[in-house]
Amino acid sequence: MVWSMRGVRCLPQLAGLVAGVAATVMLMPPPAAAAPSVRDKTGGCTWVVNELPLPAGWSSGHVRNSDRHHSFAGYGVDADGRTRPLVWHDGEVTVLDAPGGTDATAQDVNSHGDVIGVTQGEDTPSRGVLWRGGQVIDLPLLPGGYAVPTAINDAGLIVGYAVAGGASHAVAWTADSPHSIQDLGVMAGNAYLTDVTQHGAVVGWVEAVGEFRQQAIKGTVSEGLTTLPGPVSGSSSVARAAAGPYIVGTAVLTGGPEDLGQAVVWAPTGPRALPGNHPTAAGVNDHGTVVGFDAHLGPVIWVGDQQQPLPALAAGDPFSTAASVVTNNNTAAGNSADAQGRTRPVTWSCTA
Repeated sequence: MVWSMRGVRCLPQLAGLVAGVAATVMLMPPPAAAAPSVRDKTGGCTWVVNELPLPAGWSSGHVRNSDRHHSFAGYGVDADGRTRPLVWHDGEVTVLDAPGGTDATAQDVNSHGDVIGVTQGEDTPSRGVLWRGGQVIDLPLLPGGYAVPTAINDAGLIVGYAVAGGASHAVAWTADSPHSIQDLGVMAGNAYLTDVTQHGAVVGWVEAVGEFRQQAIKGTVSEGLTTLPGPVSGSSSVARAAAGPYIVGTAVLTGGPEDLGQAVVWAPTGPRALPGNHPTAAGVNDHGTVVGFDAHLGPVIWVGDQQQPLPALAAGDPFSTAASVVTNNNTAAGNSADAQGRTRPVTWSCTA
């Protein structure tokens, strides 16, 4: 079986966004001690973990996605226990306002400072929002359901999924016309879009009604969606992220009941499994560098077919750490528990 979880350049418009909807901005403090590191024996560099800042009193933070360069989107839990959307850029964290003070997460950010996310009220369904130019814009739903946007590219194309009539539909919005929603359908039962590249290619998966079997999908908003063949014909697969010509996810390789899947990259030469012990792939950049999780090592990064562990904030506790995204300058990001067991947002960088 394949677990279907997903669950993050300059920002020239960030100044306007902060003026309109930001609650907190703080500078990253200098590290009090040397950051944990792992030596990459194949690439000749050392992977160093660095904690991203959170406002004072916040209990946790997570990075979900990135603009592929210098900005990250995610969320944290504030001193009152509320989940709040966050954007990090060049050592600063910005807390975004949520409509009506509801709980919210930031799902992704593009290089223009557009941020998409999800709000959830006590008595209201989950719905998508767009933070743009100092405004918080509700993204429309399909009738009678809820929606989750998952990714946005620099052209302002937003993708995700919306549930209506008991089925999940692949959907799209645009930042330039955010008050309309485009329904791409359900395919074989339930369809989910998880990412969009700068060229408008979308990926995700479809799940057949009445059976726990998934199939990775790809396509475009204008031309529609199609299934993505995996390394083993007819086996379950999920596409989680895409960048440049690369798509990553997880696929079952043997079809046996104990097969939890293996990290897979779909490259121009075809799909291939990545090495590791039941690894999952979460993010990829334009160069084909992949980040994910290994059942024996914890968070990992693949450069080519070389798998390398990423260090945790707390030594000896790699399984409280997860890498979710990697930028085009090979900075990975995710979250890791510190020595007190608190989940903190982090990045990993490669130093000579």
